[in-house]
Amino acid sequence: MRHDLASSMPAPKSLGRAFKSWRLDKAPSAQHTFPSTSIPGMAFALLASVPPVFGLYTSFFPVLIYSLLGTGRHLSTGTFAILSLMTGSAVERLVPEPLVGNLSGIEKEQLDAQRVGVAAAVAFGSGALMLGMFVLQLGVLSTFLSEPVVKALTSGVALHVLVSQLPSLLGLSLPRQIGCFSLFKTLAAVLTALPRSSPAELTISALSLALLVPVKELNVRFRDRLPTPIPGEVVMVLLSSVLCFASSLDTRYHVQIVGLLPGGFPQPLLPNLAELPRILADSLPIALVTFAVSASLASIYADKYSYTIDFNQELLAHGASNLISSLFSCFPNSATLATTSLLVAAGGKTQLAGLFSCIVVLSVLLWLGPFFYYLPKAVLACINISSMRQMFFQMQELPQLWHISRVDFLLQVPGLCILSYPTPLYFGTRGQFRRNLEWHLGLGEGEKETSKPDGPTVAVAEPVRVVVLDFSGVTFADAAGAREVVQVRERLASRCRDARIRLLLAQCNASVLGTLTRAGLLDRVTPDQLFVSVQDAAAYALGSLVRGSSTRSESREALGCGK
Repeated sequence: MRHDLASSMPAPKSLGRAFKSWRLDKAPSAQHTFPSTSIPGMAFALLASVPPVFGLYTSFFPVLIYSLLGTGRHLSTGTFAILSLMTGSAVERLVPEPLVGNLSGIEKEQLDAQRVGVAAAVAFGSGALMLGMFVLQLGVLSTFLSEPVVKALTSGVALHVLVSQLPSLLGLSLPRQIGCFSLFKTLAAVLTALPRSSPAELTISALSLALLVPVKELNVRFRDRLPTPIPGEVVMVLLSSVLCFASSLDTRYHVQIVGLLPGGFPQPLLPNLAELPRILADSLPIALVTFAVSASLASIYADKYSYTIDFNQELLAHGASNLISSLFSCFPNSATLATTSLLVAAGGKTQLAGLFSCIVVLSVLLWLGPFFYYLPKAVLACINISSMRQMFFQMQELPQLWHISRVDFLLQVPGLCILSYPTPLYFGTRGQFRRNLEWHLGLGEGEKETSKPDGPTVAVAEPVRVVVLDFSGVTFADAAGAREVVQVRERLASRCRDARIRLLLAQCNASVLGTLTRAGLLDRVTPDQLFVSVQDAAAYALGSLVRGSSTRSESREALGCGK
């Protein structure tokens, strides 16, 4: 498929629209972008087993590149816990910690340089793989991204992140466990070394979590009442840094600190291509997870704010973000759930919000780096754990997260539209249900002549007044398939009222109706909109059309408009 330069860079158009309508009071402020980009960037660098400053690089370069190439207007890219943890496993396997206890300064620098080289090579490899997927136009794979799988993946990784951060919380210097059952190996190692825990770092961790967790909860519960989210991460970073400096915790109690953050940017450097064969087995799953998480998150916000995601373009954007940023010693990156949610809540509506976060990270790299010198690494570990809050809570949603199929058959009579779905509701054709329904109802963006989502241009005949959703062919519907029907019904409700379109549901079997009911359908549909058979619904609809036609005729005659 041919792609010119303009079509490969869709973001400048939306950025131009954003600048035209932009007002200063609607821009995400530094108190939103600082905690959501700089601090998690440094924290996730620890998961990737590289120095914290490389988390800042990964919070800067990929955001710039995605802002030019991506189609997710609300998406924020950068460091992500899942990818950082997967990268850290590859780094620890290929460049393990020496068995010798204390390393000299030069040996530590050499070890860090080797680890950064491996992490950058993994980013280069995953980026190249995604660009190859773009060339092969494999964005269609997003059709088969089941939300239950993505949610299960992120929930499982949240548990791994929690366990992997236990040594940092307790002040234990333990090698990272890799391979099968690493979760249980880490737990066993922590329990064995528990008597050697550092009281100072344990106290710092307890106080940090005691502040961060309630603040996160307050921000969520009172988000509508708070003029701005409480910057708990910023407060914790400032308090812990001042406390560590004033009390000399790093020298008196051997508390591990971030240390000096080099100013400026790293020199562009091509990753060691000799490492590519060794990291291919790591780059492939990282590329797939990057695309899966980013495409799923982009779809959520695209559905919420009614725009379209080009998944092939997303492969290009994330592939280029990883490949180009790897030249600046960045590790793998993707869309980030927590940062995206925070920027959207702060008023971000386009990639312009990402550019604001770049400015904040740039200020840290150029001027604010020395202020992080005394920041305890235990605080970064607590920030990692608290940022997983949403992933821990989503475990209770797993039974409800399923998806939809397409509308396969259409039967229309004047003013009456009967939509029949002869397949189960499953995740394979997510989004197609809503687009087809909008097209058949004439609620799309086109005029009288519109393009069918999967077909040629056709003329819409008489306006639809009553729609019967025939579920006789739906043999089953899982919870999220039902929830999708409910959400589509809710999204289209006001538009249907404006267009005077009435929705009816017919011939659900008992299990499907039960699932729809548990998903909340009866909260939005009255009993007189449910019918045992399609024939009953059609008869009721035709009666409504006849009565409506008679009423309109009488009105015209009363106004002298009759023949």
